[in-house]
Amino acid sequence: MSIDKITSTILAEAEAEKETILAEAKEQCDKIISEARAKADKITSDMVKKGNEEKEKIVERRRSVAAIDAKKITLKKKQDILDECFTGAIDRIVNLPREEYVDYLVRVGVNSEMYGGLLTFNQKEHDSVAEEVIQKLNAATDERRKEKYGDFPYSERFELNPDSEPMTGGFWIRYRLTYADNTVGTQIDMIRPKIAGEVSRELFGEE
Repeated sequence: MSIDKITSTILAEAEAEKETILAEAKEQCDKIISEARAKADKITSDMVKKGNEEKEKIVERRRSVAAIDAKKITLKKKQDILDECFTGAIDRIVNLPREEYVDYLVRVGVNSEMYGGLLTFNQKEHDSVAEEVIQKLNAATDERRKEKYGDFPYSERFELNPDSEPMTGGFWIRYRLTYADNTVGTQIDMIRPKIAGEVSRELFGEE
């Protein structure tokens, strides 16, 4: 084989090898590029998904906060309405017709389970109903004591304190070391826990 022939053969084989290498290199490059693109797409997709998830979390958190705030506002409004109801109850009681109000105060006094003591009223009631309340309270207490202990003389009596004190209505009883708060506000405060649920159901239709 001549030198030229050998050279041509070498060149042809080199050219073929080059094409093979280039083809393999292109295939590898295409594969790398494809994998990189896939990874990039996945990263992008993951970022978008994560971004959407974070966005949803933020929206949900804001909704939750808004719901909590709305609930707090609603509860506050309901509490305000209940407060107004019980405050209104105090006003209605102290503004009952005189006879009804006196009877109410006498019943409260009898329920104190005391048989005598000094009664203190506010100035208005001290001047208007106090004497009548004390008279009727003594009579009712005497009758109750007689039923429990028989016809036996007792020295304890209810008396009017010449001094008045600021209060919404009703009275205080003090006998030695015993004290009873029969003011209308305190009576409402005492009964409120027992009837608040019922009042709430009537007002708001809640169970």
